[in-house]
Amino acid sequence: MTVLTNPDPLVFDRFRLDSARGQLYGSSGPIALTPKALSLFEYLAARPGLLVRKNELLEAIWPGVFVADGALKVCVREIRRALGDDAQKPRIIETAHRRGYRFIAEVSTQRQDSEPPRLSPQRHWPEEERRGRRDRRV
Repeated sequence: MTVLTNPDPLVFDRFRLDSARGQLYGSSGPIALTPKALSLFEYLAARPGLLVRKNELLEAIWPGVFVADGALKVCVREIRRALGDDAQKPRIIETAHRRGYRFIAEVSTQRQDSEPPRLSPQRHWPEEERRGRRDRRV
C-alpha cells in the first residue's frame, strides 16, 4: 500500500500539512518530525474521521518490513508532542484502543495557486522618467 499525498496543503487546528513539500507548519514556522512520523501523519490526515487500523498503518508506512505496534506508538507520541495534542483529551489524533488511530481534527484544504501572482500593469512613462531624468524640454 502506498502513502497517498494531497497536492493541496491540509489546514487543521492551527497547523498546515504540506505533503507536496513534505513539511508540517505551525504558527511559528516549520515543525520537525522524523520521516516515518511525518509519513504516518500524512496517511492519517488524508483519511479524516476514519478509523485506520494498525495493520493498515504498518503495511503503508513500513511496507514489506516486520515492525511491532510499538513503532506506531513511538511515531504517534512524537506527532502528539510536536502538535501539543493529548492522548487523554485528543484534538488531532484519537486512539481506538487495540484497533488503530483516527485523525479527528476538522480539516480544510488550502489550494495551491496554479498560476504565479499577477503583477499590476506597468505604467508607461516617458523615456526621460524611466531613466531618472527630470529635466524635460519644453
